[in-house]
Amino acid sequence: MLRLKGGDPFVFGRGGEEAQTLVQHGVRVRIIPGISAGIGGLAYAGIPVTHRDVNQSVTFVTGHDQSGATPSSLDWAAISRGSQVIVIYMGIKHASAIADALLAAGRAVDEPVAVVAGATTPSQKVLETRLDRMAEDIEHTKLEPPAIICIGRAALMRQVLDWQGQLAGEAPRDLDPLGRGRPAEQG
Repeated sequence: MLRLKGGDPFVFGRGGEEAQTLVQHGVRVRIIPGISAGIGGLAYAGIPVTHRDVNQSVTFVTGHDQSGATPSSLDWAAISRGSQVIVIYMGIKHASAIADALLAAGRAVDEPVAVVAGATTPSQKVLETRLDRMAEDIEHTKLEPPAIICIGRAALMRQVLDWQGQLAGEAPRDLDPLGRGRPAEQG
């Protein structure tokens, strides 16, 4: 028997629950980890979840709990204060409530956001927006799950690292999206 799961089955994929149930019923399991969409899917879209000039922390959260509601057990204020980059799995349905909670906790209205739907597939779509417009822009662009949401300055790196756009002939939009200044030219 094989249970094939995209991404990493132990990162918001119920892999632990499924494996536990099998073991409890005497079924031996072999677990092969994958690359989580919160890292691999964002990287494929040109968004590193960490960048030395941007963040020293990243927090991975789910956008819904077992009932399908916005997770009430998450302390959005603590997450907002404690993490420079927040990666949200399965958050499209509750994007408005999540944005409201983060804004109420003091996140900036112009906080960069990237939403990657259908990551690594031919139908991949990437929305670049701001926290205060996230939910409205998701609805306007009709993005559908599965999707990963990246909130924080790491999302800006897509402006220079959109390798797919560059392969299609597009120039990077900004060679220094973090505004650090460029090194002096060597002469």
